[in-house]
Amino acid sequence: MIGRQAGEGTSVPTEVVPAPPERVLGPAARARAFDFVWQTINDRYHDPKLNGVDWKAVGARYRPLALAARDDEAFWDTLDRMTGELRDAHTRVDSPERVALRKSDQSISLGFSFAPLEGKLAVISVNPDSDAWWAGVRPGMVLVAIGGEPAAAAYARLQAETRLDSTERSRHFRVLRKILAGTEGSQAAFTFERADGSRFDTTVSRRKVTSRASASHRVLPSGLGYLRLNQWAVGVISRVSTGLEELRNAPGIIIDLRGNPGGSVHIVDRMLSEFFGVPTEIGRVTTRTGEPISMLFGAVEIIKLKNTIQGNAKAYTGPVAILVNAGSASGSELFAAAMQSTGRATIVGQTTCGCLLGFLGYARVPGGGELAYSEVGFVLGNGKRIEGEGVVPDLPVPLTLADLVVSRDRALEAAQELLQKEAAAGPPRPPVPQVTSGS
Repeated sequence: MIGRQAGEGTSVPTEVVPAPPERVLGPAARARAFDFVWQTINDRYHDPKLNGVDWKAVGARYRPLALAARDDEAFWDTLDRMTGELRDAHTRVDSPERVALRKSDQSISLGFSFAPLEGKLAVISVNPDSDAWWAGVRPGMVLVAIGGEPAAAAYARLQAETRLDSTERSRHFRVLRKILAGTEGSQAAFTFERADGSRFDTTVSRRKVTSRASASHRVLPSGLGYLRLNQWAVGVISRVSTGLEELRNAPGIIIDLRGNPGGSVHIVDRMLSEFFGVPTEIGRVTTRTGEPISMLFGAVEIIKLKNTIQGNAKAYTGPVAILVNAGSASGSELFAAAMQSTGRATIVGQTTCGCLLGFLGYARVPGGGELAYSEVGFVLGNGKRIEGEGVVPDLPVPLTLADLVVSRDRALEAAQELLQKEAAAGPPRPPVPQVTSGS
């Protein structure tokens, strides 16, 4: 998400405040919810052309499907699939259950993740507190079957049923959610294959997981600084500032944004200011009206059309490498793209999500769900858009099964080698700023 964090004062369009959610949505309640979602997007979406989509035709096609949905879960899913016709990962509908989980920083999961890799579905991470870990599931293993169905066939079937998105990379994460999420305590059966070709079957339970924003830093054995953020949230900025201060004398800094889904654009801008000694224009934002986003009847601009990072006399001037992957989205893409386009950092890893739009908050939908819809677009100083494309690394380092099996972080190795060479070559080349008077 790029937009406000809870409690920040931003101008959010007037919302319909619904009655308490009904236990089961009847026809009239479904109609109100559907009409609210369709109309809000029609009137307020950041692109008045709605990404070239015939939104009236989309509404006509989905309305009977939503009203005839077999149950409430299917109803909310239908609304979400309708928003997916915009091919925008930020614009979505959350069911009341998902709203409750999100507000408590929780999710329900089987405790592991996988991705298409080398023609297979490879396990890329496992939560050590999950049933999956204790069943013996490890990164680098291959998913062979899901509930007795060949894994490749199950994945393809679920992908076909999953809403459209900004990119196929972001759509993959929705397929993952269909497989791994669900009702707390429910179970799923899988067959895994180890690196030696042996296989095993296991049944694991879904558990509730709490995930909060965090940041950490350290000096690596190489002497380089390392800073990792898992979200761009208000709660991490003090730890980030402390980390950068302690790493200020490092010959180079690696910023790890792998798996970071985004957060507040204001926190991204504050982080960017730590790396630019002079005012630097990094791009501009687009809105439906062509006007800045403001509050107090336009008296205070909270999102300006021209995005300029103010100069910081204490900015870190050493070389920087940023680690990214397909899970780096939204705010992480804005930070990485800004640093890349100005020549301030080298991007290492895999192409990012391609999900760079912004919303200012959730609109409450009659019936208990919530709607997020993009109100801001981003264009870099070089005219490039990241939405639908992603940040392409300067130094691509593909993920491989062989590296997963032995827990080798080849991207981190490559970043260290790169920064060590830059540090040995002398003072870093200055960024390519566009000095402005500010706006």
